[in-house]
Amino acid sequence: MTKLEKLDNLLYYVILLFCITSLMFLPFEQGTSMKLLRIAGQISLLLIILSPTKYFKSDVKYISLCIFTLSLITFTWFRIYKNSESEYIGAYINYRDWSLAGIFSAITFLVIASKRLYSSQINKIHLIVSLAVNISLIIYAYYQFFVLKMERILLSLAYGPNATAAAYIISFVSLYAMASVSSSLKKHKLEALSVLWILNYTALIMTGTRAAIIAYPIAFVVMCYMEYKDKRIHISKKSLSILCVLLAIIIASMAKPIMYRIDNLRSDLTQYSQDNSNTSVGARFAMYKTGWLSSYDNIFGQSLEQRNEKIQIIVESDKSLSAALIFKNVHLHNQFIDTLSTIGWVGFIIDLLLIVSIARFAIRNKQSVLYAFLILFILFGISDTLTYAKPIPLGWLLPLMFICTLHKNKKV
Repeated sequence: MTKLEKLDNLLYYVILLFCITSLMFLPFEQGTSMKLLRIAGQISLLLIILSPTKYFKSDVKYISLCIFTLSLITFTWFRIYKNSESEYIGAYINYRDWSLAGIFSAITFLVIASKRLYSSQINKIHLIVSLAVNISLIIYAYYQFFVLKMERILLSLAYGPNATAAAYIISFVSLYAMASVSSSLKKHKLEALSVLWILNYTALIMTGTRAAIIAYPIAFVVMCYMEYKDKRIHISKKSLSILCVLLAIIIASMAKPIMYRIDNLRSDLTQYSQDNSNTSVGARFAMYKTGWLSSYDNIFGQSLEQRNEKIQIIVESDKSLSAALIFKNVHLHNQFIDTLSTIGWVGFIIDLLLIVSIARFAIRNKQSVLYAFLILFILFGISDTLTYAKPIPLGWLLPLMFICTLHKNKKV
């Protein structure tokens, strides 16, 4: 092994350490998490400059390219339209934060997902880290719900997206844990995955986030189908009994919060049908429609001021969409429409290409967990904006990197 190769290998483990630490800090201190990812990205850029051919051979280069391009366009948009005197300066800063997280992640992605020696040891590290982070999230969620009696658990996200961001972080981190278990265990894999799903789903119900409550079971079923469609499933009666008991406990303990959120959903839909959009669901429908109508001619981007002036005109002609005005100083609660209304059709197309690139990687590498990731990314993206601020983007970028890394190490 040459000195350059030794240096490359050493720095790889340093980058991996920074990324793992970034994930550990994410639920509790997003600023620190971002700083650690930034350092990992800077070191990764050095390695890519030293060995560009090596790192651009990876299958993840298309995912990395889409993330980098979308982030770079967002950052350029921020630099063009940001005005410190603007009433929307907070929103501009949050778009900038996402763009930086995306740029650092895209660069780091190429290095983290590269083939390495000692892959079995790396997989063990991932197994320990993913389970430690995931279990700490579950314990923290249970503590907030059962001990502190919080109506919707927030983790440490007591500002901004709070409970919703907590749900997304738990969801994507749990997929990383499941990918680690799937790549490491040979026996009782399905039982272990099922237990993880039950524990995480309970925590998601505690957040009260309807998108997660609906999407997470769908993602798990799709993941299991893709994992076992060509295999025989072996599960003992004892294991099945334990899983059934755990599921019964969930249903019994979580019935009240689930019914509460279902009743709210019914009420929101009823009020929206009566031209009242001033509800959680109604406001989203109003934002989707006004965001779409304000973006017909937005090819390469428009400022938040331009977008919101258009939305104001649309609302004046249709008062039933008035709830959209409540959120004009943040985002439009839909990944695809929000991208369309800010950085334009070019950004919207890259959003779609990112989904295609992840699907391509999942198909080529037979990575079942990535199908679940796609389900969550798309369904969460329909009800919220995933490229805004720090917590939510870091919540899916870091697990995505690690999931792809696990599969690569598995093959070496």
